[in-house]
Amino acid sequence: MLQENHHLNEFITHLTPGRIIDLQLDGLSGIRIKPTVIGLDHGRYLLVKFPTKLNPADYSDLLVQGSNVIVRYIVEGEHGECVAFSTTIQNLLTLPERLIFLNYPSRTENRQLRNHQREKTHLPAQISQKLENNRLASTCIGGYIVDISARGCQFSFKQEGGVINVKKCPVQIAITLMGYSEPLMVFAHVKNQRTVNGHILIGIMFDDSSLAQIDALLEELAIDTH
Repeated sequence: MLQENHHLNEFITHLTPGRIIDLQLDGLSGIRIKPTVIGLDHGRYLLVKFPTKLNPADYSDLLVQGSNVIVRYIVEGEHGECVAFSTTIQNLLTLPERLIFLNYPSRTENRQLRNHQREKTHLPAQISQKLENNRLASTCIGGYIVDISARGCQFSFKQEGGVINVKKCPVQIAITLMGYSEPLMVFAHVKNQRTVNGHILIGIMFDDSSLAQIDALLEELAIDTH
């Protein structure tokens, strides 16, 4: 039982304030909305904010105390997992904001998303949306690749100043390798973003045109991720 509770709490802690989740109303037969997490009280409830762009009146028959709902969200990591759990609506508030209290779940279900295991690393790298003379533009972001597989990686950099939002778009990655005068240039696509302890973590999928380069890189680093 203690192990089950630890597993449950481990995944629930990823529901940090500001995170957008998938909330399916009325169980599997219902429609989905995208509320924002406000906070949670372990063992008691998860508090989310109703999407401001939606009209609450359209969901009045589903947003009822005791109604069944399903919560889904993505947890990044070595494999990447979709976490889901069933629960019920505990309470509803309309002022000062439209808030939904969800009962704390008793268990979660996890489904692995990645076919290629990621290995932890610490490769200095830079990313940019533009190239200038086959080099990254001056507006590039410097950081580290903290894990990598044959198909993607997770890029980390320190958050400085205001909120930084990296759009889902094509990017170029310049990976610095010891013993090489020029960085390895890789084409890729930004898939997701999250903030952890003052660092921005960006989930990146390598472009098909760069997979041969990545395979060579992993072989040189003695990383087997297949």
